[in-house]
Amino acid sequence: MPASEPLLVLEQIELRWPHGPMFAALDWRVPAGAALVQGGPGSGKTTLLRLLAGTAAPTRGQVLLHGAPVQPAQVFWPERDAAGTEQMVVRDWWRAVAARCPAWDPSALERHVAGFTLEAHQNKGFFMLSTGSRRKAWFAAALASGAPLTLIDEPLAGLDLASRRYLSTAIADAAQQAGRVIVVAHDAPLADVPWTALLALPDRE
Repeated sequence: MPASEPLLVLEQIELRWPHGPMFAALDWRVPAGAALVQGGPGSGKTTLLRLLAGTAAPTRGQVLLHGAPVQPAQVFWPERDAAGTEQMVVRDWWRAVAARCPAWDPSALERHVAGFTLEAHQNKGFFMLSTGSRRKAWFAAALASGAPLTLIDEPLAGLDLASRRYLSTAIADAAQQAGRVIVVAHDAPLADVPWTALLALPDRE
């Protein structure tokens, strides 16, 4: 597939709730790199990530990755992949992720551990970590996973200023990997990330 062609395609996505449509005939074509889903509270950002991750199904339409229906194994979404890990040791969870991610990059994990200052937390259980440290451990795995489709929801929540700056740099770096799309859902663009696609969702009352 030529680099100029989209790797991630949403075709005529429709999703209806009992009170009305969330998405209607939504089309989005995303090339390799970092893509932003932008919108305020209630706009459907997280719902769209659920559709991409396969934890929700559209009423109509399809999600394609590399020209075929997206498969759960192609997607890394911390909110899904870290579910139920409260009693796990951080380092053990990283090893489990590495074992099921063919493109896992151990050197990238080392960089993210240093960048997020996670050295002191690697041998702790997730239940022992603050919300911010837990999310940093998730992001370190997500970015090191090499997953063809990586999803990051509300990236700055719970992070200190230095970690926010590092995350922007790390997303920009990971997004340069060939054949990879990183979709970030946030209310505004992150500094220093060269976005290859933008989807602005309207605010809802």
